[in-house]
Amino acid sequence: MAFRLSSTFSLTPMNSRLRSELAAGLVLWGLLSLAWLVYQPGLAGGFLFDDYSNLAPLGAYGPIHNWNTFVTYMLSGISSPTGRPIALLSFLLDARNWPTSPYPFKVTNVLIHLLNGALLAWLSLKLLRLRLDAASAAWAAVLAAGIWLLHPYLVGVTLYVVQRMAMLDALFVMAALLAYLHGRQRLQAGRARNGWLWLSLGFGGFYVLAVLSKGNGALLPLFVLLIEATVLAGQPFTAPRSWRPWRWIFLYLPLIVFSAYLLSLWPGILASDGNKYMRFTVWQRLLTEPRVLLDYLWHLLAPRAYTAGLATDNYPISTGPLHPWTTLPALTAVIGLIAFAWRARRRRPYLALAILFYFAAQSLESSFIPLEIYFEYRNYLPSIFLPLPLALWLVNSPHLRAWMRPALAAALLALLAGLTYQRATLWGHPFEQAKVWYLVNPGSARGATMLALQYEAHGQYPAAVAVLDRTLRRHPNDLMLTLNLGLAECGAGRLSPATLAHMQKVLRTTPWAGNVVYNALDQLIDDWHAGRCGGLHAADIETLIAKAMENSVIATDGGLRQGLFALRGKLALLQGHPRRALADFRAALSAWPEPGAALRLAAELGASGHPRLGLELLDYYRALKPVQPQGFNVRRLHALWLEHIGFYRQQMAHVRKILEQQVHAPKPSSAPSQQS
Repeated sequence: MAFRLSSTFSLTPMNSRLRSELAAGLVLWGLLSLAWLVYQPGLAGGFLFDDYSNLAPLGAYGPIHNWNTFVTYMLSGISSPTGRPIALLSFLLDARNWPTSPYPFKVTNVLIHLLNGALLAWLSLKLLRLRLDAASAAWAAVLAAGIWLLHPYLVGVTLYVVQRMAMLDALFVMAALLAYLHGRQRLQAGRARNGWLWLSLGFGGFYVLAVLSKGNGALLPLFVLLIEATVLAGQPFTAPRSWRPWRWIFLYLPLIVFSAYLLSLWPGILASDGNKYMRFTVWQRLLTEPRVLLDYLWHLLAPRAYTAGLATDNYPISTGPLHPWTTLPALTAVIGLIAFAWRARRRRPYLALAILFYFAAQSLESSFIPLEIYFEYRNYLPSIFLPLPLALWLVNSPHLRAWMRPALAAALLALLAGLTYQRATLWGHPFEQAKVWYLVNPGSARGATMLALQYEAHGQYPAAVAVLDRTLRRHPNDLMLTLNLGLAECGAGRLSPATLAHMQKVLRTTPWAGNVVYNALDQLIDDWHAGRCGGLHAADIETLIAKAMENSVIATDGGLRQGLFALRGKLALLQGHPRRALADFRAALSAWPEPGAALRLAAELGASGHPRLGLELLDYYRALKPVQPQGFNVRRLHALWLEHIGFYRQQMAHVRKILEQQVHAPKPSSAPSQQS
């Protein structure tokens, strides 16, 4: 009897669907476990590049252990107008001070990647169920999610700590799309209250979280409209009376406001001809990006274990439609792909969605906003639907025999897992990683610098000098290479006159000055003072600073000038000229009046044994008008919050008290010598 009941039950459509989804779910768990295993070698890696600047706020205002320090930290983001506070909040899962270990950050990133893989499977399942039978939908959804989850191109996002911002953006975008689809289904089923809750609170809430994770989240309404135009097109839906107002409030209006905001940036970007730290104009960026997007696609469609990673700063710029000659064909290809997808949206909705979603998700970072030209880590969210057409073909192709489908799927997943394991292993060994990036793209100034820094960390200064010198011959006017070559020669024991002369020339003429100027010259001062750099004298450093101040870019940047004056004052202190140092510190604060700098420089005077001069500097700063962030953004909120809690007022009082105590402290008397 029990056997007959079981047999009868197994014949019902509902049971068939449950069995298919259960089996597919078990396979998904297996793929998630496999992904966790292949990522393990990468957890041993370290921080790199802009991890440092984005994670430094963890310790900028002391350990985060109370409400004031928590809010101060949450408003300290530097990556966008919003500051990406959700991403900053997530970093508190791993540390509450700085510096710290990268290991917990990387573990959390991998766990978020696994969660995103599960969400993608769920989202794909809901989309595929609209047009496929239950079994095909379940297996295609799991296979598509597995391909994405195990793709080696995403290792750089997952193991690059600061890219958690992109991962959280993808998480909340997928959660919002799931909420939208579920709410829409509830409305169609006649459950209006439940449907509107999912659409308004679910979709709206995740929309806000996505925007606060990364700016790409603002494109979410566009993603919804693309799904409506492809997969949902032609599907039965009885729109309730409130449907049109809801779409205006949650879809059209946010897109209009966001587009207006972007357009408001255009005149300023155009007037400044892009970004003074970048090596291209706005128009050159727009011409170059189609080539970049096709290159991204090639890496996604033809996966490999090793790429140039961060060493892509020398990507060839398009200066005209035929310079290089691939510019116009690439632009034509991108327009053609978008046009093809739009025309095919009825016949091949999932292929159309994959193509249109990819280009839509890339549109913000591949437009006129002066970001880096090429950054392979921008493909995390845009790539989520790209495996879907392949998964559908493997599951449903009439040209494949039944046994071939799982065999091909397993072989593909095994290949991706192997490549991802290789790539993750490389990310777990920073020295080898720098070598590979440099070998893949030996013309990259950033790649050469990162490899040189690894050589220096291992005490191999001659090797660092060789790498930098070789790359500098390709880019003789590169500021980063030039300054780092000088530092590497110092580390090797002696700065050559030729390198010193070249440093002077590049500092005076470079159009792309940045924080590297301050950091390199500060290190040179330390090397000179410690006697680590033969051939370098204090007068040489003063000349380098003077040449930098002659630079037209630095002359218009108050922050850079503040740093240079501060360095000149530091050098004067080390030479025993405190009054000259005070004059330079005053000039630094005049160039960019900022309370943090005033505190730091006053403390430097006190630590050098000149507390009265430190007090004079604080008095001088009191008469200046501090600079304030412009516009309504997180930096403005951060400044207002610090003023509200009296942070700098308290710090000023604290430093002043210490300096006054030093002034009134009794002078130590020399002990009487003992007679033998």
